[in-house]
Amino acid sequence: DENLQQLSATAVAAGIHLARNVPPDLPFLHADQRAIKQILLNLLSNAMKFTPRGGTVRIFADEDDGAIRFGVNDTGVGIAEEDQGRIFENFGQGRHDVASTGKGTGLGLAIVKGLVLAHGGTIALESRVGAGTCVTITMPPSRSLARGKMAAAS
Repeated sequence: DENLQQLSATAVAAGIHLARNVPPDLPFLHADQRAIKQILLNLLSNAMKFTPRGGTVRIFADEDDGAIRFGVNDTGVGIAEEDQGRIFENFGQGRHDVASTGKGTGLGLAIVKGLVLAHGGTIALESRVGAGTCVTITMPPSRSLARGKMAAAS
């Protein structure tokens, strides 16, 4: 995808390592493709904004009892505990945005939350200042489609 290639080029230029941990046998996710792409782009670009040169941004996915979990974690600046409750609200960037002018409008995670909820999923954030951030999306088992069953569902 063109957007992911652009993000990859941006990461290289910024000295950020992009990693991917997605098993090849992960079930398909029955969801709006554009919405999932938007979720991933927002999470990746947000992680890259707040990860310094030499850091790592990792996209991951797995399956747990039929639920599909995916997300992005980084080794960036992290988000203060007192700011984590509002991070998914419109313009809810948290305090790190004060020191990082020009980092965006703060709408990215609010959009992610809306798209996740529209698909019946949940979103979780784990972060520590100076130790990075992990955002995990969990989609319910009803959204999981085993790879062998894909042809039958078409």
